[in-house]
Amino acid sequence: MDPAAGHDSYLNHWADAAAAKTLAAHADAKVVTVAAGITPSGVVHVGNFREVITVDLVARALRDRGADVRFIYSWDDFDVLRKVPADMPKRDMLTENLRRSISAVPDPYGEHDSYAGHNIAAFEKSLAPLGIRPEFIRQSQRYRAGAYADGIRLALKHAADIRAILNDVRDKTTANTRLEDNWLPLSGFCDNCGRDTLAFAVVDEWTVHYDCSACKHAADVDLRKGGNLKLPWRIDWPMRWAHERVCFEPGGKDHSTAGGSFDTAKDIVRVVYGWQAPEYVGYDFVRIKGRAGKISSSKGDVVTVADCLEIYEPEVLRWLFVSFRPNTEFQISFDLDVITLYENYDRTRRIAYGVEPAKDAQARLVAQRTMQLASVDHRRIAEGDVMPFVPGFRHLSMTLQIFEGDLDKTVAYYEEAGQVVGDESRRLTRQRARCVWNWIAEWGPDEFRYKLRREPKQRELTADEATCLGRLVAALRGREEVREDDLVPTMKSLCEGTSLDNKTFLPVVYDLLIGRDKGPKLTTLITAIGPARALSLLAPSLPAGT
Repeated sequence: MDPAAGHDSYLNHWADAAAAKTLAAHADAKVVTVAAGITPSGVVHVGNFREVITVDLVARALRDRGADVRFIYSWDDFDVLRKVPADMPKRDMLTENLRRSISAVPDPYGEHDSYAGHNIAAFEKSLAPLGIRPEFIRQSQRYRAGAYADGIRLALKHAADIRAILNDVRDKTTANTRLEDNWLPLSGFCDNCGRDTLAFAVVDEWTVHYDCSACKHAADVDLRKGGNLKLPWRIDWPMRWAHERVCFEPGGKDHSTAGGSFDTAKDIVRVVYGWQAPEYVGYDFVRIKGRAGKISSSKGDVVTVADCLEIYEPEVLRWLFVSFRPNTEFQISFDLDVITLYENYDRTRRIAYGVEPAKDAQARLVAQRTMQLASVDHRRIAEGDVMPFVPGFRHLSMTLQIFEGDLDKTVAYYEEAGQVVGDESRRLTRQRARCVWNWIAEWGPDEFRYKLRREPKQRELTADEATCLGRLVAALRGREEVREDDLVPTMKSLCEGTSLDNKTFLPVVYDLLIGRDKGPKLTTLITAIGPARALSLLAPSLPAGT
């Protein structure tokens, strides 16, 4: 674990710089623990994904330096259900369970152990295709098992110190209220009614008494035996840094501001728990193009990682996050910008493999490192590696529509053309074809979609139009198949000796084939559907005997 490895020009990503800083700050650590987490109080969306992939990238960079890395992901499922997110089913049931732990609220879908469990399962499942495999920790289980008993004990012992730290921030940020002298760093849920309406008193070092204002239940709790008590967020976070010996953890924009939870946590972890704050990277929001404001689970209609994977290949979705520094806001698009993003990804891939020239040697190293971090299996592109073929998004969108979304026929088309060769190229082409077809079906604009006519249209033609169409039909007759290159000379000479040119004539051909006045490249379209299908749609408009 040599921080000097940062001088390697290949290790040029921001994650490499974060890894080097982490190793320098924790030079004696035998295991480098990196952490992420979220409260599953609603659908876990793609904005939340920025935290886990930020940690995944740093974990990879640490391992590339030889570090033994432990990657933990904490589910803060011992938090309270404060409001019912929009678009949730069984809203009456959820409303009845407000002020209870989200780990104790029933799953409104009836599929998992709890409301939190449902949101957790969906997000964990979506991470697997992206090659992200942290050690998941459910905080409700840890607290109830008494794993954090000593952490709570120390917080109560240092209650005055914590209160002073939090009040100092409140004074500096001109907050309206300060914590009272009898305030205790505790929260939790009543053993009787399950709500968080508790008042606390310390009995002794390990025992806490509480009274519930909702149901009037009272109890003494031995912290060592676990139960339903926990630390509030601003104390819970630094407590877990010390408990897990966390060396790196990012935080969202809201945590990173002056006086935010990171500011107070770094003091609390030092004063109360004798540990240091981890190396920290603040990350900005991810937005969905066309929507105002940040993504919010409570507002409903969020975009999840699983939604993105319907349109973006795992490597392309990873590449999108890899390509931006964490403190840079960016948008995820589902409109025509998807095509541009795929084209930019493909260009980076070509530069990394040396298929397309780079500005200089370092630019190629940057592309190679980017592609390694974007890959699911963290594969490094070595000199001499051959880039597996995968069709471009635009071409695939055309080919798929010719074959009406049939993935097998689409892949076979590229195989017969000699472009798809080998299992990896076949896998990549099929993977992209699935995403492209999903995009066409759900997001593609109307002018982008087309279908071949099932029955021929008999169109009245001018004399010049009939001449040009007859030349095209003659070029196709008698052929079982045709190569795109063979059609190019025919297309160039179609309109010779007439008053037409391709700009004025080709709309006729497109109308006969797909019912529109323009469409995909005509030579590709005819090659893909084959001469027989093309002739069946073109020839009926010609005069008899032509």
